[in-house]
Amino acid sequence: MASSSTLARAAHRGGEHDLVVVGAPAAAARLAAMFLVGLPDVFALPLVVVLGGAGGRDRERLVDLQAHCALPVHLVDDKDPILPARVYLAPADYHLYVEPDHFALSAEAPVRGARPSLDVAFESVADAFGARAVCVLLGADEDAAGDGRAGAAKVRARGGLVIVEDPATAVGAHEPTGERLAAATVLHLSEIAPFVSTLCEWEAT
Repeated sequence: MASSSTLARAAHRGGEHDLVVVGAPAAAARLAAMFLVGLPDVFALPLVVVLGGAGGRDRERLVDLQAHCALPVHLVDDKDPILPARVYLAPADYHLYVEPDHFALSAEAPVRGARPSLDVAFESVADAFGARAVCVLLGADEDAAGDGRAGAAKVRARGGLVIVEDPATAVGAHEPTGERLAAATVLHLSEIAPFVSTLCEWEAT
């Protein structure tokens, strides 16, 4: 398990990653907005936001995320292509599958009590992007349904980078459990966006 000191060591890893997926429980959606605020105006990679178990309110969430982000934010539709320099929001009440070049939506039964499921989205990212994936887990709660730890572990097993919010900075009932994810990078919430930005410096130049 890495600590915030990883921030400096990883600053020269630009060019190694193709996609960033950010997951948080729907009840902690504010964390996704706080993450987006920290991104630069120019960010080359596609970035996918999944709010686990979210129901309805897609447009409200879309407007809120766009208000916190200079990049265009899109609500994913089935078969949408994955394009760079965009933020994609997984729609409520559908599982999101990330393929190598497009998204797929499914109305299959909830997984571990959630639809969309963070685990489903993360596992599909692991299959599609392997070591070129960056997985960010915010506000995970081990008591929450489908909290994303299983999917994040698969990303890590495939060689991808997994970043989790430091439990010491979590607020309220949704506390991340990064110490339970082997080899995860644990960072303060305010450090995560700057850290992720260093991973695509090469692509953005």
